[in-house]
Amino acid sequence: MRIGKLRMLLEQYGEATLRDVIVEMYRNIPKPVIEEKEIDFMISQFKRYKEQKSSDERHSLSQTIILAERFVELAYDHLYIVPNQVMSERDQKNWYIHAKKLLRDLTYYADDESEARTMYEEIFLLLSSSAGEEPLFTTNDPFRLLKLSQTTMLSQLIHYYQLDAPTTAVWIDRSLYTALHVPKDVDSTRIDLLSTLFDQSYSSSEWELLHDRLKKLCDRALAKAQIDENALADYQALKMFELELLVERGQLSEAEQKLFAEYIPFFSHRSEPFKVYVNMLESRGHANETQRLRRLAKEKRIQL
Repeated sequence: MRIGKLRMLLEQYGEATLRDVIVEMYRNIPKPVIEEKEIDFMISQFKRYKEQKSSDERHSLSQTIILAERFVELAYDHLYIVPNQVMSERDQKNWYIHAKKLLRDLTYYADDESEARTMYEEIFLLLSSSAGEEPLFTTNDPFRLLKLSQTTMLSQLIHYYQLDAPTTAVWIDRSLYTALHVPKDVDSTRIDLLSTLFDQSYSSSEWELLHDRLKKLCDRALAKAQIDENALADYQALKMFELELLVERGQLSEAEQKLFAEYIPFFSHRSEPFKVYVNMLESRGHANETQRLRRLAKEKRIQL
């Protein structure tokens, strides 16, 4: 019986029945097998058993890099979706199992090894491309199949950017560029991706640097917005991210002024940025401001 089918069968049993099943299975396992497979250790300390098993199965750094490079190469050659002599149909369908193991091993090494950080980025960009630009796997939502969100991976990648960067400006610029230009998957908006920069810690001077870099990107996007629809979309996302940054830092007066003077005019429906702004305040515990703005929305006939 396959593991998937076994899981489905076990889901229909209650706790008491599952205990009886496990006891009955244990009785039927030969003693040498119990000792060889460390069944007693598994039952008595399951969490430690899984951690040890995971460690035992982990590839070395060099092996992991080779396997990751091969995985990326096969994907960009479309060998996970086109019938070929290199890969079986089953392997094509189970690409995500291999990807999960690679990401697990790369994450294990990445804090200490730049090679692992580089390959983590390669796989992130590969998955993003498959989700937002061209099919490279048997699904168009690879992050869902991996049970790992694009924003979670990007947040981790930004942490790695910090480890590699000689200065704060370098990792901030690199993070903003990736968040702004990487193809989006079905569960992520551009603002979601940009907002992963808030997952990092900042000093006061680093906040200022982030805001300065953000304003320069806004100016560039605005200059192109009249002739490039993509530039207009980038401008809107960047401005909403700037609004979130001001709220994050508690600069509510400046944020509200910009909301009406700079943000709302660039949206076809003024309720959209207003609604986002109210949600930003609410999520950060600014209850009084939230209530005041809801009243203001009614006065200005803004639908929330």
